[in-house]
Amino acid sequence: MSTVSSEAGAGGGRAMPAGDSESPVAALVLQTGAFTDAFGRWASHKAAEAGASVPRLRLLYAVMCQGPQKMADLADELTVTPRNVTALVDGLEGEGLVRRVPHSTDRRITLVELTCSPDRVAAQFKAYQASIERLFDVLTVDDQRTLLRLLATLQDRLHVETGCSIPSGEAPDA
Repeated sequence: MSTVSSEAGAGGGRAMPAGDSESPVAALVLQTGAFTDAFGRWASHKAAEAGASVPRLRLLYAVMCQGPQKMADLADELTVTPRNVTALVDGLEGEGLVRRVPHSTDRRITLVELTCSPDRVAAQFKAYQASIERLFDVLTVDDQRTLLRLLATLQDRLHVETGCSIPSGEAPDA
């Protein structure tokens, strides 16, 4: 299949399949994929600057905000497998940031609780959040509102098509 270069902005400098250059939907598909990939890499870099990976920050923040959590609940909240939560908790426990404790009434359940200062977690998460927010500084307030409305519309569509449990008013943490 031959390719043609996209216009600046339409495909982020990536090649689009020939014949698709006239389709705004095809350009949106390519641009969305390119943006989400780039955003994921960039957000990971910003999290590292704040002192942790995105999943580690989210886990620490969840435990800080909601108190001790079951491992299974953390897996659901972080949308990762229980095995991934185990690896995250192992690492955080090794650094003295969390610990596993038995549930008070159900010995089958292990809870994860924060052992470090909540202020430390809040500061890391705030630094990460602020760096992510600066990405949107290039947009006018009207453009930010438009983007927010469009993303909510697309998220609602995902909810309808997949039964996804995240309502549009609750954007997942980046």
